[in-house]
Parts: sequence; structure tokens; C-alpha cells
Amino acid sequence: MGLEPSTRPWLFARMIGSFAIMSIVALTIGLLAAAVIGTAIYLAITVAFAVVRGYVLSFGGGVPGGELWGLWVSNAGPIAMVIGIVSLPLFYRDPIRAEIRRFNAEIGTTGTLATERHPEIATMARRLSQQADISEPEVRIVNRRRPESYALGGRSNGTIVITRGVVRALEDEEIEAVLAHEVSHLANGDGRLVTLLLVPMLVAEHLGSRERPAFQFFHGLGVFAYVAHVVVWTVLTAVTTAQLLLCQLGVGFLSRGREFAADRAAAELTGSPGALASALETLHDARGRPDEDLRDFRRSAGALDILPPDEKRRASDLFRTHPTTERRIAALRSMAGSETY
Repeated sequence: MGLEPSTRPWLFARMIGSFAIMSIVALTIGLLAAAVIGTAIYLAITVAFAVVRGYVLSFGGGVPGGELWGLWVSNAGPIAMVIGIVSLPLFYRDPIRAEIRRFNAEIGTTGTLATERHPEIATMARRLSQQADISEPEVRIVNRRRPESYALGGRSNGTIVITRGVVRALEDEEIEAVLAHEVSHLANGDGRLVTLLLVPMLVAEHLGSRERPAFQFFHGLGVFAYVAHVVVWTVLTAVTTAQLLLCQLGVGFLSRGREFAADRAAAELTGSPGALASALETLHDARGRPDEDLRDFRRSAGALDILPPDEKRRASDLFRTHPTTERRIAALRSMAGSETY
């Protein structure tokens, strides 16, 4: 089971728009990082050359390559940028990969397998995946009281994560509806798409997670070093904050439409739109503001959750990762009152 033909052009247009926004963000991050790295390397090389040049001149000898030195100094900006672009993969490839692996580990490999603690939930997921014509997903249950659910991966290697809060808050029919929603995400390929879109957000979160530098006095130079550090931190914080907002705009532009599509597909899988509507209503009422480790609720993870991390804080519709729960419930109630699903 996949997306309905009537919804494909609409979601495809949203996907193109989202990737355009995220490409701009990724390019901005890359250019800024290349500029910083290139400038640092350029200054190090320049200082080394200047020391050697001064040492040779102090002995009254001629310094070969004077024209090359002149070109090097007069074209500092372009040379530094080229050096940065060439060096960027060496400095950022492994950290970015590590950040992605850490994110997937945080979300997709924690908790206990449902087959071990709640075999009835694993059975529900197996039945729903057979109906959706995808491989059976691995279902994990995380021991966290806040009700959340996620879907990672795709049709052939999906993982569904739900928290203990979901199990405790919902009836069996509602749990099945939540699982159907996540199975629909897997069937529609949403997990892979959103995870790909989250890469620039993960990088921006990683770069912007540093705390404000603390003042340290060291032989009279501490003031200057501290001011320089604060300036760098301020610029980095401002840039990554803007990047995170753009990332949220790009992810939300795609994911809002796909949440509606997953809701409808889940209602078709279970034959009960009312069960998912009831589940969303219960989860919405049970959700409070995050009061646990903030990494568990960073914006990148919240984009994959069945509900936004903090819906009680009203956000502009442009930056929402999800439609409002009221609209989703209303759409499901409308389906329940018709015979077209």
C-alpha cells in the first residue's frame, strides 16, 4: 500500500520545495564551514611562510618566489575559500556521519523489543505490515513516560519506536491505530525522506549546541581570547539559529502533508478512523512540555514523532512540523462519518 494517486502530485511538489529549502541551508553551512577552515589554514601557512621569509632576509639573502608571495597575499580571500572547499570533506565528513549514526541510535536502537515485553503489540505490527505489503518492522518500546512514537527506515527495513507512555495511555484499538500510522509512514517512504532532510538540521544542532564560553584569565591575554571566543560563539549561534528555523521550515513543508496522508492510510488499514482520532486526542491531552533530557526532544527528533514535541506552545503554521492535532482529528472524524475511506 502506498500513497493514493490523487495525493502524489501534491506531496511531490512539497518534497521538491522542501529539498530546495534544505539545499540552500546545506550550501550555507558548507560555505561558512569552508570559509572558517580555509581562513585558519591560510593564516597558518601565511605565518609559516612569513617566519621563513623573515629568517632568510635577516641573513641578507634573496627570497625566491617573491611574485608568488605577492599573489598569495593579494588574493587571500579566494585562496582561503578554495582551501576550505577542498579541505571540507576531511573535517566534516566523519563528524556528520557520526552525528547521523548517533541520532539513529538515540531514536531507533533504544528500548526493549516488543516481541520480548509486549508480544501482542508485535503481532499488531506484523498484521498491519502484511496489509500494507511491507516487510515486518522491528518494534521497540522505550521506558519513557511521555507518550511518543516514531518510524525510521523504509519498506524493507523499518523500525517503529513507541514509549511506555503510549502503552499506558491508550487502549488496544488505539495502540493499533498508532502502529498503523507509523506503518503507513514506512509504506510511503516517509522515514527515509524526512531523515535525509534532517541532515542539515542535525549539523546545525551540533554546531549550535556549544555553551557560551566562560571567562578565563591567562597572563593578561585572557580578555582578548575571551572576547574573540565570544564573538565567534555569537556569530555561530546566530547563524545556526537561522539555519534551524529554515530547516524546520523545509521539514515542516513536507511532513505536514505526509502526516495527513499517514493518518488517512492508517484509517484505511484499521478500518476505524475514529480509533486514530481517539488516540491522537488522548495523546494530545497526555503530552506536556518536555521535562527530561533535552536531547530526547530536540527539533530533529520531534519531526519524526506522531505529535510535535510542544504543541501547547503555538507556532507559526510555516514552521510547524505537524498539522494541528485539532485539524487531524477533524479530518479523521469526517472520514468516520463518510463511507469513502
